[in-house]
Amino acid sequence: MRFLAAMAVLLYHYTFYAHRLIGTPAFGADKILRYGYLGVDAFFMISGYVVLMSSMHKTPKYFFISRLIRLYPAYWVSCLLTFGILYFGKVSLPGLPVLTFKLLAYNLTMLQGFVGKPHLNPVFWTLTYEIGFYFIIILLSAFKLWKHLLLVISGWLIYTLIMGMTGNNNVLTYFLIPKYSCCFIAGMLFYLLRVNYTAQWKIYLLLAVCFLLNLKSAYAIMVIMNDFYHDGYAFKSYAVILVVTVFYIFFLLSAWGKLDSARLKNIAKLGVLTYPLYLIHAFGIVAFIVWGSQINKYVLLLGVTTTALLIAACIYQIAERRPRAAFKALIAKVMNTRISILKRSNT
Repeated sequence: MRFLAAMAVLLYHYTFYAHRLIGTPAFGADKILRYGYLGVDAFFMISGYVVLMSSMHKTPKYFFISRLIRLYPAYWVSCLLTFGILYFGKVSLPGLPVLTFKLLAYNLTMLQGFVGKPHLNPVFWTLTYEIGFYFIIILLSAFKLWKHLLLVISGWLIYTLIMGMTGNNNVLTYFLIPKYSCCFIAGMLFYLLRVNYTAQWKIYLLLAVCFLLNLKSAYAIMVIMNDFYHDGYAFKSYAVILVVTVFYIFFLLSAWGKLDSARLKNIAKLGVLTYPLYLIHAFGIVAFIVWGSQINKYVLLLGVTTTALLIAACIYQIAERRPRAAFKALIAKVMNTRISILKRSNT
């Protein structure tokens, strides 16, 4: 599902976003593909599921190192590519910030969203929410709250219900993510259902509450999207409800073990391309700006999508797969050295 979600976001940007904001060629299929923006919701649900699965009963150190290894190499490559193309190529696109090396430095930390600095690439905004979720997982691990997950999740849902879409724009908003919290929570609950964490009726009850809150937030985001495009009918509420419902059905089937066939597992291998594809796919919009009026739009769409997939595969091989062991050893060494220094300073 990760790969399909990434492709949905890519096609949304190429066929609807770019056309509405920049005037690139229109596609008739955008009446369906425009809902690809909801692929981000799927990303967050998958993150809730996978991150909990990989971190449950692990130490904060293990989780911290694993997330650094997973996120930063491909992200650094994407940052440098983005900066190089936009800065040295003097490319100007709507919504892009003024490019400076200082802004590049902020973005290389992946923490720019927490200190009020703009993103080099507009798609980087999702990583701020991911890091907020990781902070919650680290707290669960540090305080060994794995046995009290349903209590923690219940409290998080209550916070989401009370605060609504944006909360009070304070520090809690960054880490409890009221705008997308239901997506992360749903993923977590589906994993707990999969492993028979506790009495299933408790999980189903929380899932029902989460689903309703998810529909509420998805509708609110849809209204914001319609305002963004200055079109009150760009996105339909029934379509948004349908897509979110399909996500929940998919995860429910997965939790029940109905999607464990060998064929689906082979397709799932494409998931390794998801992260680099998501990070770099926005470059394709430049191709539509430059060649949109010169090349058949469907040929261009196929060519740009294929190129994005090839670049994503290269980034995966060069920045993720090959250096993973060396990067893991380096991070572990740095962490162990720091811990040793702290221990000596306390004696």
